[in-house]
Amino acid sequence: MTVTDQMLATNPSSLQFDAKALTACIDACQDCATACTSCADACLGEDMAAELRGCITTDLGCADVCAATASVLTRQAGANPALSAAILKACADACRLCAEECERHAEMHEHCRVCAEACRRCEEACLKLLA
Repeated sequence: MTVTDQMLATNPSSLQFDAKALTACIDACQDCATACTSCADACLGEDMAAELRGCITTDLGCADVCAATASVLTRQAGANPALSAAILKACADACRLCAEECERHAEMHEHCRVCAEACRRCEEACLKLLA
């Protein structure tokens, strides 16, 4: 049982989504935010950092969106379904774009491969909640 599981289970509010799917999405968003921030940092450490500028920018934008999505989804008391849907869509889009960018560099940079995989998992988790 993750901390997210425990916190949602102890929240007296009714959950807006299935608890298992909600937990998976929040955890995927947090993992993706970490992966994207780390990938951007690793890109900055590469000798060809200037050529990775687009990847760095996309990583950092995706990290911000994922972190915001995790925060919004964690707050279930008085949750707004329209806001949740909007941020889930934005997060899925950000993750798709970031995965596509990182996949362009994945053969040369292992951190980009790992990041792309985290982005795809997060995109999938967001889309699952939207369904």
